Amino acid sequence: MGDLHFGTGSHIFYRALFKSINKDAELVVMCGDLTTRGLIEEARGIADAVSGLDKPAVAVLGNHDHEANNQEEIMDILEDAGIHMLERGPYVTEDGKVGFAGTKGFCGGFLNCRIAPFGERILKMFINETYRETNRVNRDLKSMKADFKVVAYHYSPVRDTCIGEHSEVIPFLGCSILSDPIDTFKANLVLHGHAHNGIEKGQTPGGVPVRNVALPVHNKKYVIYDTEDFSSSG
Repeated sequence: MGDLHFGTGSHIFYRALFKSINKDAELVVMCGDLTTRGLIEEARGIADAVSGLDKPAVAVLGNHDHEANNQEEIMDILEDAGIHMLERGPYVTEDGKVGFAGTKGFCGGFLNCRIAPFGERILKMFINETYRETNRVNRDLKSMKADFKVVAYHYSPVRDTCIGEHSEVIPFLGCSILSDPIDTFKANLVLHGHAHNGIEKGQTPGGVPVRNVALPVHNKKYVIYDTEDFSSSG
């Protein structure tokens, strides 16, 4: 799931949500925008809400989590609560079967309409942020030893799952540069958030399934995926 936007009045809802996950899932993936304004107290609220979760959890941050420039402190708080932050390294289940790589990602447009690192310095800085984020996943997938590989982003690596958003906004919801390591290292599944008005299903140019798990897409409900349903990918 993604785009929790934890804020004032969220605690009861999310404490119940995480508690209910225990009976449905073996592991939880959170795809960014865990907080509303990137505040320390919001991160502490999430940490308290997951206290009822007895399953492993991994997460990446989103743009909202960067708003107050508290991202390192937020990751510290969430890791202390038992959530593995993928920005700080990949996660592989104890049996070695499923591995997770991920980071926030960034935007820049899709396919032939994506921004190129050409021209003004500020434009190069903008798209180079997307390349830096992508390189994290490239590094972690390259070294990962797991039977089934999952990539978690906040921003989308494909345009498909952004359909439904205003066309002017779509280039700011992700970038196809993010899909490069997914196809290169043959990941099995990609999860992302951010596109609140998008759709659930898409795929990378190489055919890897992409799923938009933003809570607004799923009526504020988490989604359960079975790795067996994607094992033929890659």
